[in-house]
Amino acid sequence: MPQHKHTSADVAPGTVTLCATREMHGGLKWAHLPVDQRLWADEGLRDGFRTRVRREVNDMAAAVEVVEAP
Repeated sequence: MPQHKHTSADVAPGTVTLCATREMHGGLKWAHLPVDQRLWADEGLRDGFRTRVRREVNDMAAAVEVVEAP
């Protein structure tokens, strides 16, 4: 499977970045969703954020990676 790599530039200060990917013919479709760390800390909100980023790749079963600043 092709890979989508992240760098520290993908994560703004005070946020985490959710990354959803979907394999497609010819490569990957990916989407990023920056989320304020305080909101991400609320377990009750996390599924909603994951759903939002999955919609961006049109795959509600897409894997979602949480990218945090190093």
